[in-house]
Amino acid sequence: MAAAKLGAEVRMIGKVGADEYGDILLESLRLAGVSTDGVAQEGVTGMACITVGENAENHIVIVPGANATLDKRDIDRISGMIQASDWIVMQLEVPLEVVGYCLEKAAMYEKPVILNPAPALILPPAMLKHVHTLIPNETELQTLTGMPTESDEEVERAARHMQTRGVRRIVVTRGAKGAYLLNEHTQYFVSAYPVDAVDTTAAGDSFVAGFAVAKGRGLSDLEALEYANKVAAITVTREGAQPSLPTKDEVDRILNRRGE
Repeated sequence: MAAAKLGAEVRMIGKVGADEYGDILLESLRLAGVSTDGVAQEGVTGMACITVGENAENHIVIVPGANATLDKRDIDRISGMIQASDWIVMQLEVPLEVVGYCLEKAAMYEKPVILNPAPALILPPAMLKHVHTLIPNETELQTLTGMPTESDEEVERAARHMQTRGVRRIVVTRGAKGAYLLNEHTQYFVSAYPVDAVDTTAAGDSFVAGFAVAKGRGLSDLEALEYANKVAAITVTREGAQPSLPTKDEVDRILNRRGE
């Protein structure tokens, strides 16, 4: 949804419940311009309980529901969508074997994959070699590498470790400390965009969407990093997950106002 609101043509692949909640989610996706042809309905819809503290940071408890029943047959059914896409964006809220299967499909069709490793899991090298861009936060990067990720130097070392495991581009979201990118040629640290945060729930998702959309438009790595940083900054100034996601026009207005 975040990518669709930023103007991208988006096809969703996944599973929701055959219940009222599933119907509501599908309708909200369609209203945002997302094609739901790749979404099956079965069982009960997954749920997330989110609390937000006084510092705007969030804690999330997830009951996976239908997400946990996505399988390889579902992916085979919609493999044409993978073949027809320019970029594939994935996360880890479905079974890991299905993630690996999708990565293999994307590699077969020579499609670049952006993987947001959330919730954080240790990933096998056979999967990582198919990941074009990995976008973890500091905690997720620490889980992936077993290395500390507090300081700039620690983040760089952990990112370079992931590079040795086959990932070509690593982007680390760092909350109030900004973001970091390491590719095959260089690295960038960018500062956080100055805003008054009220809810960080959808910050990571909107950042990933912003980066994917920017790369899809042909922007450089640094330009995509800065664009994603601004998208996330707008998101955290609003309450909620879906309601906080900015549109392309909103982001463009802010960029134009600041002459960027």
